[in-house]
Amino acid sequence: MSHALENRIAIVTGASSGIGQATARRFAAEGAVVIAIARRADRLNELRAESPRIEPFPCDVTDHAALESCVAQTIQRHGRIDVLVNNAGFSFYERHTESTLEHWRQTMAVNLEAMYVLAKLVAPHMIAQRYGRIVNVSSTQSIAAEPVVGAYAATKGGINAWSRSLAVDLAEYGILVNVVAPGCIRTEMSIINGVDETTTPDFQEWYVRRRKIPLARPGTSEEVANTILFLSGDQCSYITGQTLVVDGGLSITF
Repeated sequence: MSHALENRIAIVTGASSGIGQATARRFAAEGAVVIAIARRADRLNELRAESPRIEPFPCDVTDHAALESCVAQTIQRHGRIDVLVNNAGFSFYERHTESTLEHWRQTMAVNLEAMYVLAKLVAPHMIAQRYGRIVNVSSTQSIAAEPVVGAYAATKGGINAWSRSLAVDLAEYGILVNVVAPGCIRTEMSIINGVDETTTPDFQEWYVRRRKIPLARPGTSEEVANTILFLSGDQCSYITGQTLVVDGGLSITF
């Protein structure tokens, strides 16, 4: 490892599985102390057992008081916050006519509002130290569309637009804000109704054999984590307000 985050303090949400889990592991391996936020305490404790650099903070990201407590405890214990990775997210799968306002609001609360709250809590500390990296995880659903993920797509498009504004807002303080937009990544979220969609005959025919994904495979959480790592370290010094698509070329074939 390159120790790209040596002695950095990072907060990563959605750290109990998928991209968040891979990011927490990679950050710890690169020398960071990682405050890992997720609802599943057992998963976070497993990460802690893997590395003493990972500090679990079990909570729901819609619990704003818990997020405030997390930031306060992090500052009390470590004195700074260098990196924030807003990764927590989920989706309902339903046609618009079958969807509900409750589901819409729940999706917004997890996928978009929690990012706003955490960034607002963390930004003053980054401003004080005149350094920071904020990486928000979006999706290719923000630039291409499917019929059953309307609320999810809306939040991801919102992440892209809000992150551009935030990047301009915080640039004078040495804080860089960027977005990673994954495509078809094999995670727990790719399992719908008990079936991993990346293994279905339709996926294999259309995305792999016909190369709708030019690289002809789904991506891995580790590949997305590598991209997040780059945007979170000192090696990223002149990139801000950008959405970096990590999709094996999928979005260029639409």
